[in-house]
Amino acid sequence: MNFLPPSLRLLAGLGLLAATTALNGCSSSEAGDTTATEKPTNTAATAEVRYDAVRVTATQPAQALNLPGELESYYQTDIFPRVASYVRVLHADIGDHVRQGQVLAELDAPELTAALSEALSKVKTAEATFSASRGSFRRLRQTARTPGAVSPLNLDEARTRTATDSLGVVAARAHYQAAGQMAAYLRITAPFAGVITERSLAAGAFVGPGGQAAVPLFKLQQIDRLRLRLAVPEAYVGDIKAGGPVQFNVRPFPGRNFTGHVNRVAGSVTPGTRSELIEIDIANPKEQLKPGMYAAASLPIKSPQTSLYVPKSAVVSTAERTYVIRVVGGKTELVDVQKGDENAGQVQVFGPLKAGDVVLKAGNEEIAAQQPVQVAMR
Repeated sequence: MNFLPPSLRLLAGLGLLAATTALNGCSSSEAGDTTATEKPTNTAATAEVRYDAVRVTATQPAQALNLPGELESYYQTDIFPRVASYVRVLHADIGDHVRQGQVLAELDAPELTAALSEALSKVKTAEATFSASRGSFRRLRQTARTPGAVSPLNLDEARTRTATDSLGVVAARAHYQAAGQMAAYLRITAPFAGVITERSLAAGAFVGPGGQAAVPLFKLQQIDRLRLRLAVPEAYVGDIKAGGPVQFNVRPFPGRNFTGHVNRVAGSVTPGTRSELIEIDIANPKEQLKPGMYAAASLPIKSPQTSLYVPKSAVVSTAERTYVIRVVGGKTELVDVQKGDENAGQVQVFGPLKAGDVVLKAGNEEIAAQQPVQVAMR
């Protein structure tokens, strides 16, 4: 540059100054445009944030109380042997239908059989002794009709002996009956008609006191008639009456409803569960229903006053409170509520709400009170 003429050096300096000025102007313009563009974009994004909202509805609560239950056999019992013995033969097994009084098993206890035979022999001996003393007394009494033939003392002794021997017969017969009753325990019979659902032992097992006393021979259940037991919450106890209709269904028969009536009401609320037990008798002649099946029952109840409902997702539950988020004038309000029954995604709420109030459909703990929001009604 030092070799250029002074006039050319002046022109070059002016050109460099102009280029620098133009470059700085472009940079300032771009920065300004960028700032102007970003600011409207953030405002628009904020304006587009909307929360789904619904109105609080007022409807009659469900007129049926849905409760879980379990089917039970009408009668069931574990059958234990009552005497120490060995299982000689079994006449029933799992799944067998038995009638009342049917022999299910025979046991073997030789000492009981011997005791029965001994008791019988004592009865025969006592009867023979009584027969002899009675005959002697009758002859003495006949002879005593002749004056002086028999002394009064001998006659009284014969009468006393006859009475004593007659009591001996009574005692021997009672002992024989007791021995016979013990021997009868060697035949296990069904106390009622039903189905054998369990068999725990086999032939040859020692049972009774000192043996496998804690293990029953059989479990017998009556399944042509069942019981359905339900625990009714305390709040609905006043709506349940004996004779009321009940519908229920079980999983093995989807879409099929079974019916019954309330047969027994406990009349007392269990403190642990705050519920009252009711029983429904179920006729089961075809034995389609089985004891132990889970049942979903529906009991009609009286309709109380109109209640408020919101979607289940609208209720926010924390460790401190349960509330819904109401929107008034574009701002949020946290309204404390108590939850009631649930039905089809709706939950019954109690609190300072009224029908038509707008609440957020999906409550969120991050939304604070008096926060400006925009809502979209659903």
